[in-house]
Amino acid sequence: MSNACMPLYGSLFILITSFAYASDAQNKVINVALQDRAVLVKSNVEELGYRVGDIAHQTVEVITPKGYRLDETSIPAIGKGAANIELRHADWKQTDFSNKTRHFVTLEWQVFRVMQEARYYALRPLHLQFKQKKRAIAIDIQPAQVLVSSVLPSQMNKETMTLRADIKPKLRNISIYVAMLWLSSFTFLLTLVYFIWHFDWFHLRVRKAQPFRRAYRDIKRLSKANSAEIANTFKAMGILRSAFDDSAEFTLTIERLSLLYQHCAWLLPKQQDIERFYLVSELAFFAGEQPKLSLIQLKKLSHQLMRLESI
Repeated sequence: MSNACMPLYGSLFILITSFAYASDAQNKVINVALQDRAVLVKSNVEELGYRVGDIAHQTVEVITPKGYRLDETSIPAIGKGAANIELRHADWKQTDFSNKTRHFVTLEWQVFRVMQEARYYALRPLHLQFKQKKRAIAIDIQPAQVLVSSVLPSQMNKETMTLRADIKPKLRNISIYVAMLWLSSFTFLLTLVYFIWHFDWFHLRVRKAQPFRRAYRDIKRLSKANSAEIANTFKAMGILRSAFDDSAEFTLTIERLSLLYQHCAWLLPKQQDIERFYLVSELAFFAGEQPKLSLIQLKKLSHQLMRLESI
């Protein structure tokens, strides 16, 4: 019986050996297939913000087993593309690392025609091939899409790319605006002259017949000094009395003020203030009393007299 089983055992051994050899051969085929395919594919493109003439930059990254190189003939020809977008430029490079090769492909697609409404347009699909000796890897990349807005012109051609002549602006009557400008300028200059005169900003050279203007300047300098206020007040009263004497052309006292008004009638509007000033100043100078007018009040009075003097 054991002799009868020998052929059976032999046949079973041959069958198992054949199956193991077939499995090993199949694994080698699968490993070769795995080695001859790309392990990573990336395609990037900015989808939004395009108009006629804009360029969409598409970058493709493919990682293959080491030694594969891009077949240049698999890249679309320059000027070819979809219905509204065409390829303007293509560039590629590869870098080897470890047992792999990284491929970078850069494509520039230009939009040259759009519809009247904003819509998505598809780029051309890519069928890239990478070769190493007699082996090749084919990569199919689905077409990316870009959103193009509606603008005019809707097509890039010679007519739409030619610059049009400038349109001359419509003439307008601006005489009223010119007149308003001159009037405003004159008013501004007149106002500026008034303020210069009113505040005596530029200290213009005064005539001999303007004693109150000189008195105002001297009293204003005293008000800015850091010395004792009472002493400055006495000096200011002396300066102002000298201005009255120069205006009347003789020495004045409180009893002779009527002669001042006869000679300088323009001082009558300030008659009450002038008489009070003479009363206070004579009490201070001749009776030894403290002045009842402050330096600020004397400065204000001299400024008012200066204005009357300049009219």
